[in-house]
Amino acid sequence: FSPLTYTWFVLSLGFALSVALGMARWSKMLPEIPFWFILTPSWLAHVALFFCHFASARALSTFIAEANENRQRADSTDHLDRTEYLPLLQRALKYGLKTGLLSFCIFVFELLIYLRMTKKTVSLGVAFIPLWVLVVCGILDGIICRTQHILRVFCWILLFASMVLTILKVDYGFEDIRWQMVVIPIVALLSISTGTLIYIVYGHKVGYYRLTEAQLTAGILYALSTLICIILMIMLGEEMIMTVEVETQLLVIVLAPLVVALFGMGAWAVNRDEYERLLQYGGQATVHPMKLRLEPNGWTSVESKGITTIPMFGEVSYEPLSTSRSESIELCSCCACYPFEDDEEGDIKYTAGGNIS
Repeated sequence: FSPLTYTWFVLSLGFALSVALGMARWSKMLPEIPFWFILTPSWLAHVALFFCHFASARALSTFIAEANENRQRADSTDHLDRTEYLPLLQRALKYGLKTGLLSFCIFVFELLIYLRMTKKTVSLGVAFIPLWVLVVCGILDGIICRTQHILRVFCWILLFASMVLTILKVDYGFEDIRWQMVVIPIVALLSISTGTLIYIVYGHKVGYYRLTEAQLTAGILYALSTLICIILMIMLGEEMIMTVEVETQLLVIVLAPLVVALFGMGAWAVNRDEYERLLQYGGQATVHPMKLRLEPNGWTSVESKGITTIPMFGEVSYEPLSTSRSESIELCSCCACYPFEDDEEGDIKYTAGGNIS
């Protein structure tokens, strides 16, 4: 499983180089760069990711064989030999399948875009087929299966709307659709992402989220990436790059791969952190007992601290703020967005006979 921890590092490096070359051609700084040369770094990243999957599969089979053998030894000192490692294998396989499918979809999209730009044999709508599959599956998963937050589903819908507007303008020649209209849903999506990242990072500051050092670093890198991307999208939407001086064109060429690099480095940090925690604690989910609250209808169980899975952050620990804690924070109006519990709830004690003392 260890080779797969380099997934985001490899992909961000290849995509950043391709984005830099693509922006150099689009801005007319290097207009003669062929499209195959632009896409070569990303294609090499897909090849490197394939070898990472292959090496991970070999390492996983070796781990299973050694674990089955060591579990029979009484003198083994490895804690993984004394715990159930099936959840660890399930999570490793799930991560490998997800990254493999995403890489395949993006690779097919790149091939179709290459045919679109060089041979003119496919329309942009056909080139978007891999993206259609990902976006529609994300929307259906959120609406039908209800496994996603409503805000995340709304982000999928914004992306879908931007793709539809792009197809209508490019393939069907709708002149009434300006590029600013195409960019607006993307800017809205990035704004929602930035607000969510600020909520998570500030939640760590006030004590609701308990981010690890790698998760906190990733949150800051994600926020910087989305903010720079918003600035970049506004510049592209205004189509100002084609008429300004060389310095501004160079700025855009630098900002575009920087967005990819910051996002990829943040994801790589989270990936390494998840891997280390899996080795330390195994793949089983931590169980936190629920607390009891006395209500007019009787006792009811309520969720207090626990662990939630946040996209691009992995498993994040959280614990509701206490009343005294939320009142002691300067920006108390912001803290109202975070769940909190009354201090007296934690003072309830039980005797051996089940009575309240």
